[in-house]
Amino acid sequence: MKTHVSLGMEILSKSSWLNRTREVVEFHHERYDGSGYPLGLQGKAISLNTRIFAIADIFDAMTTKRPYKESWPHHCARVPRLPVAK
Repeated sequence: MKTHVSLGMEILSKSSWLNRTREVVEFHHERYDGSGYPLGLQGKAISLNTRIFAIADIFDAMTTKRPYKESWPHHCARVPRLPVAK
């Protein structure tokens, strides 16, 4: 599962017009508390664009059928509330 980040980075490295998306692709699994990957970034060290994308990614993961799970109804999918950056 964790290899999709490095695969995404490899794909983006071949395209100059997608260069601005690199940060979001590389860091969308970082967590505000520092428990994410690949670098364990936390808080404001994770860009706002990346934090917003991560919320959308979580929602998509919950509401889309996957080989290993059924989809959740939209009204049941709740993204955990993030702490306010200080």
